[in-house]
Amino acid sequence: MSFLERAIRRGVSDAVGKAIGKAIEPTVTDLTNKAANAIDQSVQNTERQAVRSSGLEGAMANLERSVQGYATEAAKNMKICPSCNKPTTADKKFCPDCGSLLPEQTVAQGAVCPGCAKQNAIGTKFCTDCGTKLPATIAEEQALADRNAAVMAQWDAKLPQYPKWTCGGDEIFINDYDENGYGFEASFRDNPQAARRAVEQYRQILLQNGFRQAGQYPCIDQLFKRIDGVVYNVDTEHCFEGDPDTACIYFCVREPYGGFDYVKPEPKKKTGWKDLFGL
Repeated sequence: MSFLERAIRRGVSDAVGKAIGKAIEPTVTDLTNKAANAIDQSVQNTERQAVRSSGLEGAMANLERSVQGYATEAAKNMKICPSCNKPTTADKKFCPDCGSLLPEQTVAQGAVCPGCAKQNAIGTKFCTDCGTKLPATIAEEQALADRNAAVMAQWDAKLPQYPKWTCGGDEIFINDYDENGYGFEASFRDNPQAARRAVEQYRQILLQNGFRQAGQYPCIDQLFKRIDGVVYNVDTEHCFEGDPDTACIYFCVREPYGGFDYVKPEPKKKTGWKDLFGL
C-alpha cells in the first residue's frame, strides 16, 4: 500500500470511525484506489504546485463525501457494540462477539439530531446545524462511564490497602501482573499535562493516607505504607514511559531498599589528638 493510500485510509478512519470504516472496508478500498489514481493523474497533468494542491484537495473532498454518504446509508442497518466496539447488523439484540446487549438505535439513528431532526454524517458528535449533542455521542459517553465504573468496582477487592483513584481520566484498567502486584491505567486522551496533574494529585492522596517515602534511597515516586506487618508500595516512577497521556501506576507488596524502617547512620565523629589522650 502506498503512502498516499495509507493517508487516505487514515482520513477515512477519522471521518467515520474505526468500527464503521472496518464494516465498509470493500467500498473504502474501491474509493481509496479511485481517489489515489485521481490524485496521481492530477499531479502528472501539471507541474504547477497550486494546481497540484487543488487537485489533491478536490480528490480528498470527493472521497470524504463519497465515504460519508456510503457510511450513512450502510449505518441504517448497523449497530455498534458498546463493550467491544464491533459492528453487527441491526436485527441483532446481543453482540455476536462478546454477548453484550446492543443499543436499540442503529448507527444512523444515533446521528439524527433530537433537536432539529437533521441526519448528520456518521462520526459527528454534535449536530452541524444546531449544535445539539447527538444520541450516539451520549450513548458512547455513557458506555465509557459504565465500563469505568465496572473497573473501579474491582478496586476494593483487588486494591483494598490503597486509597481509591478519584483523579479523573477514562479508559480505566486494572491489570493483574502477579500475585503481589497490579497495574492501573487511566487515559487522558492527548492531554499529557492533565495526566501528570492527576498523578501528582494521587500522590498527595497517598501521603494524606499514611504512605510515605522510605528506605535508603527515599523518592516521591516510590511511596510505602506498612499495614499489619506488610509493606505496600505505590510506584509512579515509570508511569509515563509507555504513553505520555496515560497514567500507569504499579501497586505491589515489597520493602524498599534498606528496609521500611531504614535510618541513615550518624556520621562518624572524627578522632583528634585530644580524643586519643583524653584531653
